[in-house]
Amino acid sequence: MAKEILVRDSLTTEMESAGKKLIERLDEIYSPVDAALWFFFSEDNIWRLLLSSELVRTEGPRKYYKKILEVNKKANPEELIIPLNDIGVTDNSNQIIKVIKSAISTGPSISGIRFSRNTVNGMFINDSYIYRI
Repeated sequence: MAKEILVRDSLTTEMESAGKKLIERLDEIYSPVDAALWFFFSEDNIWRLLLSSELVRTEGPRKYYKKILEVNKKANPEELIIPLNDIGVTDNSNQIIKVIKSAISTGPSISGIRFSRNTVNGMFINDSYIYRI
């Protein structure tokens, strides 16, 4: 089974790679990821991978978390996976997603955009790493 990555208070290249791989695996099983980014919650001093999908709205977060578990089980033994407690799933009405989407658009591909120390529509974004929005 794949190894879980240790999510730290600073974003690592391993975290970036593991996030990209998870999005690729979800895309392969047709579980649409409309937005995906690592977001630093400064009040808690933690990074969380936020995944936004309309499936969360229509089917509920529990089913989407099950899809994440399903694709993680299929990961190669040498691959790092992100523990579920470091992932947040939401739909497109999430305030963080909406604010960042108003400033950046990546299209459907997987990007790697660092977006730090910016204020957008009154929301301060300390740090984030955007794959898709």
